[in-house]
Amino acid sequence: MAMLMGMAWSCCSSDDDSEEQDVPVTGTPIAFSAKEGEETAVNNGGAGARESNWAESERITRSTPLSDNNVTSFTVWGYKNMDYNEGTSVYGGLQTVFPEFLVEWHDGSAATTTTNSSGWEYILTSKPDQTIKYWDFSAKAYRFYAVTGTKWESGEWLAGQYKINEPSGAYEITLSADASSTATMTATPYFSKLWFSTGVLPTYADKQFGKPVQLEFLKPYSRVRFIFKYVYPREGINLADISFKPTTDGAKIARKGTVTVHYPKEGTETREWYTMTVNSDPDPDVNKALNEFTEDYDPEDDGKTYTYTDKGWYMVIPNDTQGSYTLSVKVNGQAKTAVVPQQYMTWLPGYSYTYIFKITEEGGVEIGWVEYAVTPWSDMEADRMVYNW
Repeated sequence: MAMLMGMAWSCCSSDDDSEEQDVPVTGTPIAFSAKEGEETAVNNGGAGARESNWAESERITRSTPLSDNNVTSFTVWGYKNMDYNEGTSVYGGLQTVFPEFLVEWHDGSAATTTTNSSGWEYILTSKPDQTIKYWDFSAKAYRFYAVTGTKWESGEWLAGQYKINEPSGAYEITLSADASSTATMTATPYFSKLWFSTGVLPTYADKQFGKPVQLEFLKPYSRVRFIFKYVYPREGINLADISFKPTTDGAKIARKGTVTVHYPKEGTETREWYTMTVNSDPDPDVNKALNEFTEDYDPEDDGKTYTYTDKGWYMVIPNDTQGSYTLSVKVNGQAKTAVVPQQYMTWLPGYSYTYIFKITEEGGVEIGWVEYAVTPWSDMEADRMVYNW
């Protein structure tokens, strides 16, 4: 989800914010806007997919206000680099703008203050240390990111909490993910993509200094399904004993684990990246195969949209290190298999993955080629972003 919120540099200085004394109080407040944004496709493979999964050229516009999902607050971090130099190792002058500011949703309050552009407010009576912030137009670059939920301090780590770590030059947010529990998935915090801009046009036309900062949020889950497409008429074809699972014997499908989002604060990196850890499961028979598939693909309508239903959709945690998968099915009583290579089994946060197995008629019913579709979270178009092998 993306959020725009009003932020500005402090007009009242102290020893801690003396860096801002030369910024006029007539400056433009930094603002934010909130929505749940969804992107289109990712490239194949691990590192390549992680680097390009949110390519600006592939952006789509469907979104939902974060408040519509009953999320009424989030925490934001913001930094500016005074000496950022794109493409080189020069990136000094890091200064903190928003040190864990809490932002709250106030219905009907949009545009009522200079720090509230869309109903989200960070000047709070409960947080007197949160002062108004203004854009510093002499800064070379800005970075913002945010997370919902509450920060874990001690004791048991609960589903609605996140852990933070701050190594040199980066900031890390870790979320616990359990795709086997609807309640846990609902409670799991959203995290944002890294918002980065140097204020240069036209490179950052939608991220100019002085304009609202749009933070797009998502949860640390992926969605997977498989369907069958019939090249010849469906009549007379019977499918039974269907299983889609890791090729390696005993390997499990990632349903529980953690996802850590890494946000660079310095250097030339301008996107977040992920590391995923899959939990071991004490039950050896749990999460070893996907057995339900959705409605049949319609060969007469390649543009048909397959809307979200529980049937055939599997919620999983992201996984970019798993091996190949094998489909097993009896087609009119004959055992058939098809293998999806490892490079097509990269699952990233916020995306839906469809594996399409084509049934052909060549000397009996056979499984033909396989298609791979990666589409936005909100819907599935079976003919979108398809790869063949």
